[in-house]
Amino acid sequence: MPQIYQIRHFLTLFFPLLLTQMAQVGSGVFSSIFSGQAGTVDLAGVAVGVNIWYPVFAGMCGVFFGVSPILSQLRGAGKTGDIPGYILQSLYVAVITTAVVLAAGMLCLNPFLGIMGLEPAVYTIAREYLIALAWGILPTFLVATLRYITDAHGKTHVSMAILFFNMAVTVALFRLLVFGGFGIAPMGGVGTGYAITIAAWLTLVVFLVLFSFLEPFRSYGLWHQFTKPDWHTISEQLRIGIPMFVAIFCETSLFSIIGLLMAEFGTVFLAANQAAISYSTLIYVFPWSLSLASTIVIGYEVGARNGRAARQYAHICQGLALIIVCLTASMTYTFITPISALFSSDASTLIHIRHFLLLAVIFSFCDAAGTPVQGILRGYKDVRIITIVAFVTYWLISLPMGYGAAHLLPYGAYGYWYSLIISLAINALALNIRLWKRTAWTL
Repeated sequence: MPQIYQIRHFLTLFFPLLLTQMAQVGSGVFSSIFSGQAGTVDLAGVAVGVNIWYPVFAGMCGVFFGVSPILSQLRGAGKTGDIPGYILQSLYVAVITTAVVLAAGMLCLNPFLGIMGLEPAVYTIAREYLIALAWGILPTFLVATLRYITDAHGKTHVSMAILFFNMAVTVALFRLLVFGGFGIAPMGGVGTGYAITIAAWLTLVVFLVLFSFLEPFRSYGLWHQFTKPDWHTISEQLRIGIPMFVAIFCETSLFSIIGLLMAEFGTVFLAANQAAISYSTLIYVFPWSLSLASTIVIGYEVGARNGRAARQYAHICQGLALIIVCLTASMTYTFITPISALFSSDASTLIHIRHFLLLAVIFSFCDAAGTPVQGILRGYKDVRIITIVAFVTYWLISLPMGYGAAHLLPYGAYGYWYSLIISLAINALALNIRLWKRTAWTL
């Protein structure tokens, strides 16, 4: 296969995935922007809610994504007749995990918020925001599953269109519910939670209708057959998904824990850190989209037993990651002041947002070196190492180091970000060593 064709094919998958991820995280970024415009307390309250919810959502997306390499390899091996069964069982996984998350939330939400020592107004906004999101967990999980199923079939442009619809609806509802209008009273930051929930239900309807009419999903006859949960099939997805859940949860929960620990430095630091995390999450869509695309193409080539093409795709993915991170880092550094002003108009908050964003620029280089490699390894179904490296670098290295830098050294709140940069650099180095050994084994 000529490499120029591979580059073109990879970019054909990557750009829709990139726009899809932007649409998906855009809702979170805009929730911070609208909450910040409503007030620093609203931004801080939503920050607490986001830092509790996002690791759960992102980690569960790892579980749902477990079906993607399975479907890609089935397509590469020409076993399309097995695909409908895996799709239906993956939907059961989404329903079961919804029940687990809701039960855990009912038991843990109030006690967890109670031990954080939040200001009363921040506590109230955080609690009501999470309750608003709870009404949308089921459609959110089902949409994530259907999105990964669609992407695994190479129809990334379909996911892109649907999630842009989701973002457009969400942002319109942000404006309506946060500030009020058409007879609806202003809800402040809490309104962003209800907006996300309403948009999730509408997006689920769009996906279900599309799966009824779009090929090849229409020919699968998914809605015309009832299949009981098959624990063997489900366990196959979980064998891939659970290690991904652990890896993603370790990384995202670390960000969230740091975000929650910012509360001890005051509401201004809590709000400023959330603004920087929101922007960093937006920048993260570049390496993460490269990761998703590499899993699809490499999984397909591995299923077709074409090791040389798989390695070429890995090189394409890593080269693009380096080019993109140089561009995004330059843009962030150049426009750091107007970017900061999007999240707050408070002078003291702006100062800290700018400082955090400068650290985020350095952080983005480490992300670009490690995150795409995760996707490459997933294409080989080599996921255990990702989990081990994530746990060691994020929990055993970064968190203790960050606490020491914040309290034993004169870095304060910024010490947590210094530890993040160091741990992510170690993570990227370890994964690249594993990839080098992995490709050496398949020569």
